[in-house]
Amino acid sequence: MFGRGFRIATIRGVPVNVDSSWIWIAVLLVATFWARFDQGFPDLASGTAFAFAVFGALIFFGSVFLHESAHAISARLAGIEVHGITLVFFGGFTAARADEKGPGPAFAIAALGPGTSLALAGVFYVLFQWTETSSSPLPGLFEYVAVVNLFMAVFNALPGLPLDGGRMLEAAIWRFSRNRATATKVAARAGIVVAVLVLAGAVVVVMRDQLFTAVWLGIIGVFILQGARASEQRIGLDARLASATVADAMDPPPPAVPADMTLSQTLDRFLRGHEGEAFPVIDDGRVIGMISFNSARELGARDPLRPARDAVIPLEHVLVAGPDEPLDQISARLGSERAALVLRDGQLVGAITGGGVYRWAARAR
Repeated sequence: MFGRGFRIATIRGVPVNVDSSWIWIAVLLVATFWARFDQGFPDLASGTAFAFAVFGALIFFGSVFLHESAHAISARLAGIEVHGITLVFFGGFTAARADEKGPGPAFAIAALGPGTSLALAGVFYVLFQWTETSSSPLPGLFEYVAVVNLFMAVFNALPGLPLDGGRMLEAAIWRFSRNRATATKVAARAGIVVAVLVLAGAVVVVMRDQLFTAVWLGIIGVFILQGARASEQRIGLDARLASATVADAMDPPPPAVPADMTLSQTLDRFLRGHEGEAFPVIDDGRVIGMISFNSARELGARDPLRPARDAVIPLEHVLVAGPDEPLDQISARLGSERAALVLRDGQLVGAITGGGVYRWAARAR
C-alpha cells in the first residue's frame, strides 16, 4: 500500500514524486530515440547516440515537470498550500486545493500549465531553428520536443474536465453563475463530449490505417472520459469531506516492524514479496519512520544483524496525518494513489488512502 512510485526531489518543501509507470516510459523513450539515432546517423558512435537519447528523454520529462511546476507556483502565489507534485503516465497532477481562493485564482492556476507548455514549444522551436544546420540529432530532438509541448498545450486547453481547459471552463462558469456545483457539472459534461470526439477521431484514423495514432487517441479518449465522469461524481463531495475527519475514513494500521528486529528478520518476515511497499517501524510504541525492501537490503547485505531502526526512512519524509485532521485537507495531499500513516501522539492508529477517502464519501451520500 505504501511506496507506490518514488520521490525524486523536494523543492521548497514540496515533494516531487514519480509514478512507477514513468520508469517504463523512460526506458521506451530512450530505446526509441537510440534506435532512430543509430539508424539515422550511421557515423555516430553507439555510445554517443545513447547519450543523445538520454538527453532527449530528459528534456521531454523536464517539459512535463515544468508544466506541473507552473500550476504549483501559481497556487503558491495565490496563497494556496501545495502538498506535492506527482508525475504520472499522462503527465502529472499537483496536489493543491486550487479552488479554495475562489474562481479567479482557480482559473489562473489552470491556465498557467498550458501557457507554460506553449512557451516551451516556442523555446524548443527556436532551438530547432538555431541548430537546423547541425549534422547531429539535436535539431530533430528539439523539433520533437517542440511538437510534444505544442500538443500538450492544445490538448490540456480542451474545454472539458479533467483537463486544464475544463478547470478553466469550470472557473469561468463558477465566476458568472456563483454556483460551483453547476460549474463542475457543465465542465464535466463538456469533458464527456471532448472524450467522445477524441474517440471518434480514433475510429477515423483507424479507417486510414494509422493504427499507432488510433491507439493513442483511444487511450487519451478513455482517460478523458473516466476523468470527466469522476469529476461529475465529485459534485457535493467536498462538502462531505469538509464535515468529516481522517478517523472517519481511515483503515486499520498496517503491520509494523519492531525497531530492534534484525534486518535479516525484517526482510524475511515483512519485505520479501513486497518489494514495492514500505512498512512503519515502531520503537517504544512510537513510529520512527518507514522501512522498504531497498533500504533494508542495502544495509542488510553488509550487516544482516543490524537493527531495523538503522535502515528507516525518516518520518519527516513520510506522509502522515492526524486522526482529527479534516478529511478534505488530507484528500488534497493524497491524490488518488498515495497513502498516509495516521498517528496520534506518535503512535500508529491507522492508515488512509485516496481510494479509501472516496469509498467513505460514496457510503456517506
